Amino acid sequence: MDLILATALCFACSSAADDRTVPEFLLEARNGSRHSLYAERPGRRATALAFVEPGEGESAKCSAAIERVVGDGRTQLHDVTWLAISATGGGAPADSDVIKTLARAGVPLLLDPDLIVATGAGVETSGTVLLLDSDFREVFRGPGAAIIEVATDGAAAGVGAFDAALAALRRGTPGAPVEIACSGAVLRDLARPRSVTFFRDVAPIVWRHCAVCHRPGQPGPMPLLRCEDVSGWAAAIAEVTAAGRMPPWFASPRHGRFANERRLTETEKRTLALFAVGGARPGDPKDAPAEPTFTAGGWRIAEPDVVLEIPKRQSIPAEGVLPYRFTLLDPGFAEDQWIQAVDCQPTAPEATHHVLVYVVPAGRDPREALLDPNDAQRIRTLGGWAPGAGVFDLPDGEAILVPKHSKLYFELHYAPNGTATSDRTRIALRRSRAPVKHPVTRDALIKYDISIAPNQPDATFVATRRFDEPRRLIGFTPHMHLRGRSMRFELERSGERRVLLDVPRYDFDWQLTYAPLQPIETLPGDQLVLTATYDNSRGNPRNPAPDQAVEWGDQSWEEMMIGHFEWYDPTAPPPDAAAPGGH
Repeated sequence: MDLILATALCFACSSAADDRTVPEFLLEARNGSRHSLYAERPGRRATALAFVEPGEGESAKCSAAIERVVGDGRTQLHDVTWLAISATGGGAPADSDVIKTLARAGVPLLLDPDLIVATGAGVETSGTVLLLDSDFREVFRGPGAAIIEVATDGAAAGVGAFDAALAALRRGTPGAPVEIACSGAVLRDLARPRSVTFFRDVAPIVWRHCAVCHRPGQPGPMPLLRCEDVSGWAAAIAEVTAAGRMPPWFASPRHGRFANERRLTETEKRTLALFAVGGARPGDPKDAPAEPTFTAGGWRIAEPDVVLEIPKRQSIPAEGVLPYRFTLLDPGFAEDQWIQAVDCQPTAPEATHHVLVYVVPAGRDPREALLDPNDAQRIRTLGGWAPGAGVFDLPDGEAILVPKHSKLYFELHYAPNGTATSDRTRIALRRSRAPVKHPVTRDALIKYDISIAPNQPDATFVATRRFDEPRRLIGFTPHMHLRGRSMRFELERSGERRVLLDVPRYDFDWQLTYAPLQPIETLPGDQLVLTATYDNSRGNPRNPAPDQAVEWGDQSWEEMMIGHFEWYDPTAPPPDAAAPGGH
C-alpha cells in the first residue's frame, strides 16, 4: 500500500463507525505547543474546529467571527474549546490578519500542512467551522460568518444554526447535524506539496522521539542516529508510526494530560511517510538541529553522581522457573541523600522479568522489613526496571530521601529465555541540584486476591486506597502480566469519580510511567481507585494457557495487579536538611 495513503487511512480509520465523528488528532501550534482533539478539558461540552488560511478572505471573516463570539460570551472557553487549523499558517507572517485575530481571541492556530485533519473530517474549503459534541460527533458544519447569527423565531432556514446547535448541546438535547454550504478557497489549492529531507525534516523527529532507545547499548533493535540508519528502515518506520505502534504510548487521550507524552503529531507521521516514498533523500547537513548527546556509560539520566552494581554476578540458566533473588548493597552513604533521578539497568535485560531496588533503613533486616505490613512507611522503593520502562527523573525541588547508613536491597526476577547468560544489574543516581521542597514517596496500590477463570475474556478487579491527608500525585505506572488487558486510575471524591489515567491496551513489553502535566491534588477522605481487566481467553495472543485458572503469582504466566504511584505531601514544610544532594 502507498505509505502516504496508509497514513491517511490510519488517521481516518481511528474514527468511530459514524462518519460524522472526527478522529483524534495531535497537532503542533505556531508557538510549538501541542494540542490533542480528545485531550481532557474539564467542563467542556463542545469543540469547535475552524479551518482558516492567512490572507484568504473567508478565513479572515471566520477569524473575526470567532473573536466576536468568544468575546461576547456565547462560546466562552470554559465549555467550548476552539481550535483553528491551517495548512499554510506556519509560513505566514505574524502580522497576518488571521493570526492576529486568533491571538486576540486566545485560540491556538494548529499547523496541518498536509491537510490530514481536513481530509479526515471531509472539509474542502477554508473558512469552514465544525461544531462537535462531547463525543466529537459533528452537529454543525458551515461558514465562519454563520457562527455570529443568533437563532430567533421566524428566521430564514439555516440562520442561527450554529447558535441553535450549541444551545441544544448545552441543554443535552442535540438534534440532527446541520450543514450549510461554504464558499471559501479550495484547501488543496492552497496547500503546497512538501519536499522532505533527512537533515531538515526527519532528524528533528527521530532524534527527539526515537534515539533515546534506538542507539547502541539501549533496547531499540537498531540505531536511528545517522541518515544511513534511518534510510534503511524508512518504510518500516513510516508504517509503525502511522499505526501508532511507535513511539510506545498507551494512555487514552480522553483522560489526563501528561508531561512525558510520547505521541507523534499527524504532521510528524506524514513527514516520515513522505521521507520513505520520496527516496529517503539526505539533504544538507547544515539544515540539521544540534545532534543529541547522551550520558557516558549508556545512562538515560544526565550526569549521575553515584553508579553502583550488585555485589555478585548472577548466573541465569537457559531454562527453568527461578524464584526471586535478593542481594544487599551498602552504598556507603554517611549523610542523607536527596535523589532526584534514578536509572536502573540489568546487563541481561533479555532474561530479566523485573528489578526493584528498596531503601532499607539502618539496623533493619531487609527480608523482615519487606514482609512486615506495619513497616510500609520505613522501607520504600527507590527505583527499578521492567520491560519498556523509562527512568525516574523528578523536577527540581522534588527528590527521594535515602537516609544515611541505609542499604539498597535488590529484588531480582529472572526469566530464562533458552540461552544461558549472566547479569550484574547496575543503578545510577543523581542527587538533587536544587533545594528540596517536596520529599517524594514511591508507593503502590496492590490487590493480591485476584482469581481469573479459564477462558474468561474480561475478568475485572478493583482496589482502593483512602487518603487521610492531602497528597499530590505525580506519577502512575500500571503493572500486570501477560493476561493484562487494561488498567485505570481514578480519584473518587464525594461519590464521584474522575479518571486520572486510562490505559485501554496494556502491553507487558512497555511498562511505562505516566507523569501528569500538573500534580493531582487529593483531599482527606478521597480514594484512589484502581480497576484492572484481564483477558484469559484464546483471543489474547499472548495468553500462555487459556484453559487454566490464574491467580496472583510471581511468574509471567501468573498474574499481578499493581498500580505504582508517586506522591508528596503539599502541606509538609521543607525538610530540615533541604540543601541540595548530599555527599
